[in-house]
Amino acid sequence: MQSGSVLGDVAANIDTAVNEVISAAERGADLLVFPECYLHGYMFADADAVHQAALPLDDPALLPLHHVVRRTGVHAVLGLLERGTDGYVYNTALALGPAGTLGHYRKQHIPFMGADRFVAPGDDGAPRVFDTPFGRVGMMICFDLRFPESARELALAGADIIVMPTAWPASATLLAELVTRVRAWENRVFLAIADRPDEEGGLRFLGRSQIVGPDADIVLDAGAETGTFVAEVQLERARAKELVFIPGEYEVSIFGARRPGRYAAITDPSLPAPPSRVGSWRSE
Repeated sequence: MQSGSVLGDVAANIDTAVNEVISAAERGADLLVFPECYLHGYMFADADAVHQAALPLDDPALLPLHHVVRRTGVHAVLGLLERGTDGYVYNTALALGPAGTLGHYRKQHIPFMGADRFVAPGDDGAPRVFDTPFGRVGMMICFDLRFPESARELALAGADIIVMPTAWPASATLLAELVTRVRAWENRVFLAIADRPDEEGGLRFLGRSQIVGPDADIVLDAGAETGTFVAEVQLERARAKELVFIPGEYEVSIFGARRPGRYAAITDPSLPAPPSRVGSWRSE
């Protein structure tokens, strides 16, 4: 689903989300993905506004969403600002299905941008992959795409499709054109990404919501249009991790050839990161 939100108006955004779920069900959709922070909007100006807007995951305001997925049978992944029981606010993806809450994921990699300037990184260890009647679904959010380990963790947990609510700014063209295809290809999974195509708080968003297949094929690209876009995929393609090009001569085992013992530096916090410098960049 590619659309903007009404900044700070949770009730209006929930009403729209309910109608979109109904519309998706009428078109035969099994899974509907909404953009990052869809229920709240993204371009909050200060921490107080974020904390006042955030909701606990069991807030009664979310009941219409529980009711509509139960009634329609659609599975939905929605972005929101979550008020945790620890007092922190998280940028969260909430997965709902006909049987209730399927899981939630708190964004782990936090850029200095919009509402993310005022949230805590997720570290609650909640399962990021859940089962549905049509396959296993994993969750990540926006900036997580920049980190190959995030998608790889989901693929290793058996995700057939990775859903990713996002709030790509208009400058994020390489993410939409290149990085999504690489993540899908290197993990042999589908990616389903939902962005917004509008402007909020002075920031223009990219759009380019898309579904990418395990061969880096673009199944769907919403461009700059607003609406709910539906495509059919064969999740069995994501379960073929052994690739045979010439039997007995050219065969590739995507996960079987891994050597995790050689990658210890990736997760060693004592190793210093390369020096970096924050600066501005733009493409010509």
